[in-house]
Amino acid sequence: MLSYKHGYHAGNEADVLKHICLIQAYKSIKRHHKSITYIDTHSGSGIYKFDSDYMSKNKEYIRGITKLENYKFENQSINYYLKVLRNINNSKKLLFYPGSPLIMNHLTDNLDKLLFYELHNNEFNLLRKNLSKNINAKICNEDGFVFLDKINANRKTLALIDPSYEIKDDFNKVLNTLAILNAKFENLTAIIWYPVLNIEKNDLFIENVRKIGSNRITRIELPLKQYDEEVGMKGSGIILFDGSPYLINLMRDCVRELYLLLKDGYCNIRPKIQKL
Repeated sequence: MLSYKHGYHAGNEADVLKHICLIQAYKSIKRHHKSITYIDTHSGSGIYKFDSDYMSKNKEYIRGITKLENYKFENQSINYYLKVLRNINNSKKLLFYPGSPLIMNHLTDNLDKLLFYELHNNEFNLLRKNLSKNINAKICNEDGFVFLDKINANRKTLALIDPSYEIKDDFNKVLNTLAILNAKFENLTAIIWYPVLNIEKNDLFIENVRKIGSNRITRIELPLKQYDEEVGMKGSGIILFDGSPYLINLMRDCVRELYLLLKDGYCNIRPKIQKL
């Protein structure tokens, strides 16, 4: 876990899906709530420069944000996402990719409260530096799965749960977290990102999510490569907990568009948006 650096993957297809959903979830919630609490369980450093050693090594952003930078079509979620990124960069051309802390720091207002968790010491220190001017943000050098103890049940909360999954137990932690959210919290929306690495294991994970027995869970899955036996990420998904019908409809249209823009030419697996 402590060797993980999100900079290797920043701006890739998974970040695109995750951050579009996060932006639209916040906008959807703020239509009805003047102030919310935002919780980011695995925050990273917040800023990822394209010419850094980390991003330059794998250049995963080429398969993600680079394919969207010149987007000329009409999907409102994609267009607004690109507008947010450009505003954060203060430039039409992206000079760096902002992680979820920078995105939410940009979107939220003074009435909102932000809570960021980052266990990696170097990432934690960089995040403190990058958010040093935000008086509404609290940054904790802890494992983000402890966030359940910090929730104010009376206040609307949006949580992004985004572990690396380099630790096999992360899938079980996600399942346990979902079960607790479903049993105890009525006023919380959660976006839980997951990778699709192996079709059998992915099917088992989704089946275990379904066994929680909640009518508040929606699966949003974006396949980008054929689901075969080759090693590597085939796509990624989001378990959306207590998302509004408005948000789900936005993401349904958006995922269809992202599939056409980002998928490998040989992929014939269709996107999935379904209640579990």
